[in-house]
Amino acid sequence: MSGIASSQLGLFHLHRPEIIADPTMFYARLVTEEPVLFDPVAHTWLVSRHADVQLILAHPAATVRMDHTGALSRFPRAGLQAAFEALDLHVSFVDGAQHQRLRRTVSEPLQVRHVRTGLAHLIEQAVTGAFDDLTGLELIDVVPAIAARVPIDITRQLLGIADDVDTATIRRWSLAWGDVVAAPGHVPTRDRDTVLRSVAELIDHLQQLVSMRERQPGDAMIDALIAAMHDGALSRDELIANVMMLVTAGNETTTNLISAAVMALADDADLWSLVNGTPGRIGDVVEELGRLYAPTQYTARRVLEPVALSTGDVLPAGASVALMLAAANRDPTAFPAPDELRLDRAGVRPVTFGNGPHHCVGASLARQEVVLVLEQLTARYAQLNPLSGRHWRRNANLRGLASLPITLTTAQTGPRR
Repeated sequence: MSGIASSQLGLFHLHRPEIIADPTMFYARLVTEEPVLFDPVAHTWLVSRHADVQLILAHPAATVRMDHTGALSRFPRAGLQAAFEALDLHVSFVDGAQHQRLRRTVSEPLQVRHVRTGLAHLIEQAVTGAFDDLTGLELIDVVPAIAARVPIDITRQLLGIADDVDTATIRRWSLAWGDVVAAPGHVPTRDRDTVLRSVAELIDHLQQLVSMRERQPGDAMIDALIAAMHDGALSRDELIANVMMLVTAGNETTTNLISAAVMALADDADLWSLVNGTPGRIGDVVEELGRLYAPTQYTARRVLEPVALSTGDVLPAGASVALMLAAANRDPTAFPAPDELRLDRAGVRPVTFGNGPHHCVGASLARQEVVLVLEQLTARYAQLNPLSGRHWRRNANLRGLASLPITLTTAQTGPRR
């Protein structure tokens, strides 16, 4: 475990490029030696044991509401104020009755039954379209060609975003809002003014989109949300804020998980053989890949009363807490041989998509997208070969690949139908 000192286990050390590229040792030190660590720079407690992360995620005394007054005093920008106002209406950052009301409205179209029925054709169409466009190509970058394209195409259809807004623009908006949502204290750490300009563009576009769909309604998810707004289920500002959430959550985390899954298959010939030989186990493989390559590394809470942890530590009332999801997913007390992909795990679920009342509303949709990508990948290709040029994005929380070059060897039999 040498090479990382205890003083280098804080949140901001996660932003180091070498740790973004491979945080395995960082999380191993954290979960085994410093499972409850106070970070004086971020003014927050880092909690990384699986049992403790699960506990706080579901704890009634843990709030998701953030106090942004300190950040605004240190970084007085009109764009940051607008971003914080949207965050404060985001289903992921409200509690109690307001959370229940928003979650009921926003999550209904994304329930498992809809993913398996009404959305199934949309997901299959997006995945098939991406792979059809690769016909004849041997060298691709997985991120733009598949991993980012599939969820963006689905999000575009769900939210009724017109074709005159190109994919690159949606990706830029999604990355920018993701930088705000995922940053410590929600203050972007990179090129802050550029990020906030993109966020302002996204807010302006969505306001125009809602007005247009009010005049010309359709049958997309956005239209159901607008109807709910007119029925009083949520305000216009809440609608905009939560559609912003769908733009990012529907893209960034799924893009990261698809990229990581393809990377794992390209790097591990045995895993490729397993998936290719037993397509009925792909769902189990995706669950394990989500555990190993969590698309969200941590999430924040504040505890309103003292909370006792399995380590014997007690978080004080008012404490800010970073729940280290990716570390908890590799906790050896919950997952024996935590760095191995194993399909015989039972009884303990990863916290990849959270736990408790704020469990990810789009988890079923994300899982199904990854499953269909792997199904088509193994049906159409006999082999994947990783190439040099792999790069990771500079977002320590929404950890994901910026590029993943590979070569493809086409299956002789063609795609399974």
